[in-house]
Amino acid sequence: MQKGKNRPEMEGPMIERNAARVTQPGISLKPGANDGLNYNIAIVGFNRIGYNLYKHKDGFLRKKQRIVGFINEYPLTQDIPLVNMPNLLGDISRLHQIVQEHRIQKIIIALDPQDFHKVHEVIEHCERENVRYELVSDLYDVVYGHAFSQIFRDISRSWEFGPRRIFDFLVSSLLFLLFLPSWILIALAIKLDSRGPVLYSQERVGKKGKIFRIFKFRSMHVDAEKFTGPQLASANDPRITRVGRFLRKTRLDELPQLINVIKGDMSLIGPRPERPYFVEKYRREIPFYINRLEVKPGVTGLAQVETGYDETIDDVRIKLKYDLQYIDKRDSIRLNLKILFKTLWVVLTAKGV
Repeated sequence: MQKGKNRPEMEGPMIERNAARVTQPGISLKPGANDGLNYNIAIVGFNRIGYNLYKHKDGFLRKKQRIVGFINEYPLTQDIPLVNMPNLLGDISRLHQIVQEHRIQKIIIALDPQDFHKVHEVIEHCERENVRYELVSDLYDVVYGHAFSQIFRDISRSWEFGPRRIFDFLVSSLLFLLFLPSWILIALAIKLDSRGPVLYSQERVGKKGKIFRIFKFRSMHVDAEKFTGPQLASANDPRITRVGRFLRKTRLDELPQLINVIKGDMSLIGPRPERPYFVEKYRREIPFYINRLEVKPGVTGLAQVETGYDETIDDVRIKLKYDLQYIDKRDSIRLNLKILFKTLWVVLTAKGV
């Protein structure tokens, strides 16, 4: 869309697929207090995509949700009357005032897919103003180069709080009891190999940006980052102990996280929880990284069974694709079983990385 084009182009064929395959959600680290189902929505994109999205709103709006108006992505040069359409609330430079005046809890970004830089600019506005945002999925495909086959449905489904929580609690409790005898052997091996505690805990970022403490068997030397600061682990990382290398290859260092699952901080399967330092770093450098926080982090995940260590920023981007793919299809029993069996294979064969 050209900079001076403010009026929706309503003549000619409409882009129906943009409205039918609705959105990819994103959140900030500090979600708004009014994050329930009763919220107002604004569309950023005063164009054909935004118009078609509004036209098909009955297909994706939930009860008590309403679209209060459009936010133009460029400064407006004149008042434009709308017929049978919600209000034109202003341009994106006034996002803070618009959100406050109209009590907006969510913004749907419906921009021209070719306007790559404007998409990023709007996302930065939303995250800076701490506003929940969603992205029309065709834009997601263009920006991130990864297509999803289904609508990225609202995260707040009953599966997240009902059957899945029961499944996580029962299975993690069973696994905790089954592996408990091995804890003694692992603890003994760690103590004989290097000085320091058997277990260690560390702050991680969970669902909706909640900070919690993760538990792991220690696989690195004590004070490994004392002089370097936070660093990503690598395949031949000198900070890793001999026993720690085996624990990492078999994923046995993650066993204590069953406690986190039982407590409700984590799920058995999901994106791996990251440290606050790296979350803040990646959310600034990688589009949609913050979307990982829409669900509980997992002990294992699709990214873990399909990829290796995050040694570069490109590795993190690749893992993010798998994480978002899993979030989109996490209700698939087949996919969850595939991840669990692949994880079990790694544990039994020590073929992790």
